[in-house]
Amino acid sequence: MIGKPKYNYNDEVKFTIDNKEYKGKIYIIDPYGTFEDNSDVSYDIMVQDFGEKHEECLFKHISEKLIRI
Repeated sequence: MIGKPKYNYNDEVKFTIDNKEYKGKIYIIDPYGTFEDNSDVSYDIMVQDFGEKHEECLFKHISEKLIRI
């Protein structure tokens, strides 16, 4: 819900993009959405073990409706 984030910093969450599931930790919370979409809370999520070299990757502006625990 806008202005009332469901998840907190460092919460471990999962989300799916293009039929691929990712697991990471909440890194940044945008409680009032972003300039592109202010209809829902969004999060930046740091994903560990991303890619072949298992590096970190920050996924930005993930809508709350795409996230689950």
